[in-house]
Amino acid sequence: MSSSVVREILYPYINAYVDNELSSTDRSAIEKHLKVCAYCANERFQIEQMKNRLRNEFVYSPHYGLKETIKNKIEEIGESNVDLTNIEKNRFSWRWAQYIVPPVVTAAVGALLVLALLPEYTSKENIMEEEIVSAHVRSLMENNLTHIESDGTDLVKPWFSSKVDFVAQPKDLDEDGFYLKGGRLDYINKHNAASIIYQAGDHIINLFIFPTKETNIDSFKNFENRGYNIVKWTNNGLEYCAISDLDMKELNRFAQIYKNKALLLN
Repeated sequence: MSSSVVREILYPYINAYVDNELSSTDRSAIEKHLKVCAYCANERFQIEQMKNRLRNEFVYSPHYGLKETIKNKIEEIGESNVDLTNIEKNRFSWRWAQYIVPPVVTAAVGALLVLALLPEYTSKENIMEEEIVSAHVRSLMENNLTHIESDGTDLVKPWFSSKVDFVAQPKDLDEDGFYLKGGRLDYINKHNAASIIYQAGDHIINLFIFPTKETNIDSFKNFENRGYNIVKWTNNGLEYCAISDLDMKELNRFAQIYKNKALLLN
């Protein structure tokens, strides 16, 4: 992968580093990289200078009385709320209300529960996507792609067996255009994760494997995050996430070939 591509990948992380928006792991990785890469260190300096300049030149001062205006608006809204119990009773028979109100209240409570739980579920999905992308980007930094560098499945598989408490199965996919580069230990979703690394042309594929409580997902789920494509599926208590800058169609082809070969030996 060319240095210009790596710099393009790292630029959003340098921005996030300056804004103090990175996790401790990503921040540490960026700091190590900045010590050895003069180009990225200069990028960081330029970003800091630009942000300081913008902060100083575009200072917003609220106009006089804005606080009181907002306060008055809030009070007006509060006073405009009508007590439903004061609505003319002749519009409804209270006998009918006893049949109408309970289902409405139940539906409202159900809707609130869905709204309360949906963001949490979405948040977990987003957090995991961010972890996968961050781990992939870290792996593209200098000398961090593999912990064992080998194109032999008979060497990579036993290396994982002493590092994780599940079976990580590297497969020989050379005839399909995906070449095994080796393996790496990572940490995803609060578990040790195995990453099996493949290369297709100039593109690196990280196949992350880690334990999950999700039921089997036979069909692939496709995601896009920060310019990377992600293909996910689960099987027998393990989650598989393939990530790369390959186009989605080609990454799905990789995932299908790997999944078929893995199932043959199960």
